[in-house]
Amino acid sequence: MDIALLLKYINVVFREAWQRKFLCLFCFAVVSFSVLTVGLFWPSKFQTTATIFADNQNILKPLLAKQAAQSKVQNQTKVVRDKIHSPRILKKVIENIHGLDSFESAEDLGKKINRLRGKLVVKGIGANYIKVTYSDSDSALAYKTINNVIDIFVKSSSDEQRSESREAFLFIDNQVKQYKEQLVSAEEKLKDFKSFNFDGQGNDVDASLSRIRSQVQELKISLDENRITIKSLKKQLANEPEFSSQKYTADVYGDRLLELESLKSTLLLSYTDDYPDVVSITYQIDDIKKSIREAAKNERKDKVEQKQLTGTEDDAILNPLYQELRSRLSLVQTELKAKEKRLVAFEELTGKEFGRRKRIAERGAEESELTRDYNVTKRIYEDMLERKERARLSMALNIEGQGVTYRIQEPALPPLNPVGLRFLHFVAAGPFVGLLSTLAFIILFVLLDRRIRFSEEVSHFGVPVLAVIPHIKTSFTKRVVRMDIALCLIFGLVIMSGYISLAYASKMGLI
Repeated sequence: MDIALLLKYINVVFREAWQRKFLCLFCFAVVSFSVLTVGLFWPSKFQTTATIFADNQNILKPLLAKQAAQSKVQNQTKVVRDKIHSPRILKKVIENIHGLDSFESAEDLGKKINRLRGKLVVKGIGANYIKVTYSDSDSALAYKTINNVIDIFVKSSSDEQRSESREAFLFIDNQVKQYKEQLVSAEEKLKDFKSFNFDGQGNDVDASLSRIRSQVQELKISLDENRITIKSLKKQLANEPEFSSQKYTADVYGDRLLELESLKSTLLLSYTDDYPDVVSITYQIDDIKKSIREAAKNERKDKVEQKQLTGTEDDAILNPLYQELRSRLSLVQTELKAKEKRLVAFEELTGKEFGRRKRIAERGAEESELTRDYNVTKRIYEDMLERKERARLSMALNIEGQGVTYRIQEPALPPLNPVGLRFLHFVAAGPFVGLLSTLAFIILFVLLDRRIRFSEEVSHFGVPVLAVIPHIKTSFTKRVVRMDIALCLIFGLVIMSGYISLAYASKMGLI
């Protein structure tokens, strides 16, 4: 749309408005007073705010970081919002402000709780700062309500922390007592099992079997040696005569005499007769000859005595070598029998050890189960004891207020002025809305009117335009226009006076 056409439409709108000036004034008055009336009944909105600080940093935290479990919350805003919007806290607030007797049914109470929840806004404004805002049409009620909400929330949070810590401590203490009973029972079972089972451990049996096997191997080797010795002794006995001649002693001296004479002959090859070794051997030879003569006399004497006793002339006597071999054979045979009995005893002991090992293996599963139950119960019991101490410290911290605590950082102040749309806004907006709405009606009327208003529109129908007759302003029409303007001004002043009077009366509380 070009500027010329736009100016034509502005003229048309102005002309239509002037032709219906009283209707426009009436429309302006109706809309203005309607806006004012809405402002009269529009409720004021008073808003008050309080700031809560969630304090979980205290001097005891680094000291008891690993001993006491302290409350740790990542999203404090969500926790505070959930607690404040909970029916339990809101019900207490309504009970403190209105009393439960003021509600006829639980449905009315629920509606009131929902309305109160809708007016409470909880927002986070930092790491641990939470802002709680409440809006209401009554400033005193808004102030009273938000104070009740904050006080009940802080007290309820503190009571919940103490209650949770106390319940956790009591629960863990009960579990500690139960696990202590289980631990004592497991100890008794394990003690009874060990008291009635003396077979020892599998390692002891293995060591004993290893020692027995080593001894058996050594004993078998010793038995083989004894058998070989017996066999050799029997062979020697078979080759050795049981009896020897009475000339045995003389023969022995004779053999010795021959050795000494041979040695003397050897020495004389190198030395003289007065050489000490030669002289010593000579004396030895004389002594042996003397001994041979005495032995001969004894043999004759013994032979006479034997003949008198036995009546025989047999000169045989027992062979000493044979007797020695026989004695040694008897000793080795006795030792062999002892070792054989010892081997049998070792075999019986080996069988007993295998039986003992079988019993240990059979009872090992039961002992392992008892030991496992004891170890598991002991470990859990010790862990529960540690948790009990932590729970006790946590309970003490919460009682002393050293856990996560909520305190009022900025208390709520009584709201002095309403927020949002106020009556003054409606009073100021009434004339503008009336004027704009009237102008909008005229423009809509012009756009919807099907009458031909411009000469250009006639050419669209194929009708030639010969001339355009302009409006002629005579003196009479000018006087009429001035009178209409005066009337419009008077009516406008009356409307605005009534409008301002009504607004002032409402502001002063006269209506």
